[in-house]
Amino acid sequence: MGVVVSEVTKIKRKMMIEVATLARQNRLLTEIDFLPKKLTKEGFTNYRCCEYKERAVLSERIKLLLGVNLAEHKEQRLSEVLRDVLENPPTAEKNPPKLINVIEESCDRCPIEKIVVTDACRNCVAHHCLNSCPKKAIEFVGNRAYINKERCVECGICAKSCHFGAILELERPCSRACAVAAIEPGDNCTAQINHERCVECGACIAACPFGSISERSDFLKVIRLLQSGNPVAALVAPSFPGQFGSLVDWEMLQAGLVKLGFTEVVSVADGAEAVAEEESVEVCQRLNSGDGYILNSCCPSFKRLVQLEYPALFDHVSATESPMLKTAAMVRKGKDSTNLKCVFIGPCIAKQGEAAREGRGIIEGVLTFEELAAMLVAANINLAETNPQSIHAVSLSALGMGFCSSGGVGNAVKKVVARHGTYPGQELRVVSAAGIANCTQLLKLAAHNLLEAEFVEGMGCVGGCIGGPGTLVEAKTASRALSKFVDGSAEQASNRLLKD
Repeated sequence: MGVVVSEVTKIKRKMMIEVATLARQNRLLTEIDFLPKKLTKEGFTNYRCCEYKERAVLSERIKLLLGVNLAEHKEQRLSEVLRDVLENPPTAEKNPPKLINVIEESCDRCPIEKIVVTDACRNCVAHHCLNSCPKKAIEFVGNRAYINKERCVECGICAKSCHFGAILELERPCSRACAVAAIEPGDNCTAQINHERCVECGACIAACPFGSISERSDFLKVIRLLQSGNPVAALVAPSFPGQFGSLVDWEMLQAGLVKLGFTEVVSVADGAEAVAEEESVEVCQRLNSGDGYILNSCCPSFKRLVQLEYPALFDHVSATESPMLKTAAMVRKGKDSTNLKCVFIGPCIAKQGEAAREGRGIIEGVLTFEELAAMLVAANINLAETNPQSIHAVSLSALGMGFCSSGGVGNAVKKVVARHGTYPGQELRVVSAAGIANCTQLLKLAAHNLLEAEFVEGMGCVGGCIGGPGTLVEAKTASRALSKFVDGSAEQASNRLLKD
């Protein structure tokens, strides 16, 4: 997903900065009810029918930042919701995650009719639309085509047959972006999420031009963790290069996160390299025993796609835990983990679902890069000006860093297998797909035994993690920054070996 700084993005970021600022100053409970009014007075009033509706939309957005499901707190004031959160924090056990939410007050402008006849209809003599319609739903009224909705099945054949292009086939942007058909018609012509089908990739969030779809967040939860006095470890995804500007390197990011309140900052690239080692052993064991190919397990959206849409293939999913969970286990090993809290920071919102389902008691919170940036602004921390002298410079795993780009996981496993020589056959065959639609096509081949590969890499976002919904820069920019970073890390490692 490309990152475009639209008005929707500006509003979201401004709102997060305000919430983070009030929370840091312990003023959130007393002032949260006035926050929507403050934001509308600062100019957020040109998008709805009136200022009051804009405030209602902002209130729902703020509730998601507080970490609650909208349907369960519909009629409550913001201060009431916040008080509930403070006194009785949401947990996965008592509050099953419905990660993607539709703000009904905002979702009201998309057309609900898929096939529409426009004024461009000339009542031509050929009447291709009428003659092509399999349900005889086309009629002519008032010297132009008319669609009988009782007969129309919205197949789109009439739109394709019209030589004038006078018949349009429309689709809600969110529905068009969802490759698993999890967007369904809701009450009052709004969209709704079918959570039994949703793979939590966030494509619908990026696609909605009204900002009507958003994720439930750990934003406030992480702020409170940093204020708790307990040790909190930041697990930073390998996709960080370029996210905070070209001048910000790993040591600067570490220093900034420590200044923000994290007691330890660890790269998930370390966990990713360990995952590559384990998956290489696993794939060779499966092949040597005749169990066939293996599907990677590091992307929660891809893993959920297999589970929901292709359950017969789930036995092929790697048993190795994801880099996030692997890194958390590495951080907690040998320590008193009673009070230690781990927070994952990256481009992915699906990691929240993974943390709730598989990381209970291990991952305490998940932040996107966008949310982290808002916290840094609220704390007046400029990463480009941080002093990294107290941080020991390290060379991050180039193998693990590559995990965040499409093809990176497969290439890493392939290199490890070749290095160890554990696969007696020819070179390990790897196939990759990025984006849920492309992953679906790949799984269809797998379901029909048409794959010509031993390792299958699926990534929920186009381009890989660097194209995730929580990024701050375009995927192409992130890809260039990642390549530069990996090349630099490899050079540093080589220089150290020569010195040794």
